Amino acid sequence: MATDVLKQLDERIQASIGRIQQLQRENEQLARQLAESEQRFQQASAELREQEAARAEVKERIERILARFDGLDLG
Repeated sequence: MATDVLKQLDERIQASIGRIQQLQRENEQLARQLAESEQRFQQASAELREQEAARAEVKERIERILARFDGLDLG
């Protein structure tokens, strides 16, 4: 009877250890995925800033060109 209890206890401990190891592996995988996602986000943010800067430059150039036309006396 005592050996049955010890056997059940050992089985539960082994199952718990297995579950903990599985959860640790899952945690490591999720941490890697998070790091990759953060890196992709940083890259996308940098690209967006570059695009916004390029857009602002184009807008400024167009405004300067239009200002030149406004300054012309075509009449």
